[in-house]
Amino acid sequence: MKTSVILLLALVLLGSCKKETDGVIPGGHVPVKAAGKWMYGSFAMSEFWAYDGSYQGNPFELAVIFDFKAAGTYEKYFVATTRDYSGCKTETFSYEKGRVDFDETDGSFTTTPTEGRYRGFYSCYPKQNINRKMERSELKKQTYYYELKTGSNGKANFVVRFQKSDSNVSTFLPTSW
Repeated sequence: MKTSVILLLALVLLGSCKKETDGVIPGGHVPVKAAGKWMYGSFAMSEFWAYDGSYQGNPFELAVIFDFKAAGTYEKYFVATTRDYSGCKTETFSYEKGRVDFDETDGSFTTTPTEGRYRGFYSCYPKQNINRKMERSELKKQTYYYELKTGSNGKANFVVRFQKSDSNVSTFLPTSW
């Protein structure tokens, strides 16, 4: 009986020492130079005005952000907005988080999402708006290929390809918020 009580107490104490991770299993690998927030973004350089002269904002915006944590986890954000001449605005936002593993030898990193969310806003068709969790079938493991380079801005750039042989790249710059 005494052994059972001690064993039960030990299990309770070990369980209470477990670090809370919001459902994400840490333990992936993130190189020190890759840890942090990186953003790829494209924003219109012009203003967008409706026929009646009212300001509508930028006609198109797009950003992808990776936030790599030293503990081997990540968060990924995708944001896009469009506006048209009729004044309609469409916005999309997706978010996922999970485990990330960098393979420095191969120049790759693999994201394994454990949760995510989709939101869509349609100003002219609000019945089409969505705001829902990603289904398990939508949480897909993905491998990217990367290089850390010093850009013309003198700062580190995180250059990403979807396939190892791709000549097209997306350049992510360090960011914060």
